[in-house]
Amino acid sequence: MGVSLARSSATVRMWLIAAVCALGLTGLIAAQDRRGDTLLLGTVDFPTSGSDVAQREFITGVLALHSFWYEEARDRFLAAQTLDPDFGMAWWGEAMTHDNALGTVPGDANEVLGAEVVARMDALDANGQLEWSERERAYANAVRRRFAAGVPTGTRRESYAAAMDELANRYPDDDEAAAFASLALLALPGFDREQALHVVAAASRLEEVYERNREHPGALHYLLHAYDTSTFALMGLRQARVYARIAPASSHALHMPSHIFRHLGMWDEVAASNEDSYQASVRWQERTERPLHTRDFHALDWLLDAYLRLERFDDARRVMDELDAVEDAIRSRGEEWRQFPEIAETLRAYYSSVAPP
Repeated sequence: MGVSLARSSATVRMWLIAAVCALGLTGLIAAQDRRGDTLLLGTVDFPTSGSDVAQREFITGVLALHSFWYEEARDRFLAAQTLDPDFGMAWWGEAMTHDNALGTVPGDANEVLGAEVVARMDALDANGQLEWSERERAYANAVRRRFAAGVPTGTRRESYAAAMDELANRYPDDDEAAAFASLALLALPGFDREQALHVVAAASRLEEVYERNREHPGALHYLLHAYDTSTFALMGLRQARVYARIAPASSHALHMPSHIFRHLGMWDEVAASNEDSYQASVRWQERTERPLHTRDFHALDWLLDAYLRLERFDDARRVMDELDAVEDAIRSRGEEWRQFPEIAETLRAYYSSVAPP
């Protein structure tokens, strides 16, 4: 935990001041999906050297990336590459969709896939086919360290966090550098959310970004992760009240406030968050015609837990009916199962152990 823990006392004071500031909202950004529907994902200011049309896809990709909506983000970065083949940052973005900083995607496949993207990026760069500003090259060099070949994952994360810390210090007005540097810190193997020094080191930059832009999805999202303990949950209640409102297109953004609500015993709010989250994932899965296993069953897991704690047993039964319906549909369509059987088995066992016969 040597990266950024020794922050200045002035920065820590700014973090503490930000923690008690009043909330404020400005206009929502309206990204467009492939069918022209509006995607509300928050706002960022991330100028690059890409063409205007590629930049629009890139920005939507970054917004989705901040909400761990990796599939949507990847679609956008690939579209940006097609629209502007020289656009180096579009390759950075695709690689970052495999960062999986907090392990929300199970398995190790992302480590291999991220390294493959970086290798393709490097080949194009070596041939002079990609364009970068000096600042953009710093992003590219950081993601190279994140997916360095032949280096253990933990070591790569430490090297990447150091690179992002350096980038954020070099460009103090770059909110994206600050947000991704803080996320890199949260992802370090030794990060401990119960240690105040660790939490302040990650949260201080994010609180500064939040003060400048109350609709920054990365600042909101990563602060919720930083404060995701009973010790610090009250600190995250401000962001929990905002994040879902500014990024309702993202299933994960709708789910994340429930991490804070859970610590505070706000089970009605936990249920409402995950009702919205699961339904958003259903709409996205149907709109993009992806397989049924891509729905957000993590949200359904949390929803079942909330219903059972609230003794809303009829609603809990409807969750089990949804699982049965999805299982029948996967079978009838001949789709891949992925982790669905394990998820369904766990939820059914929990329901059987708590719900009345």
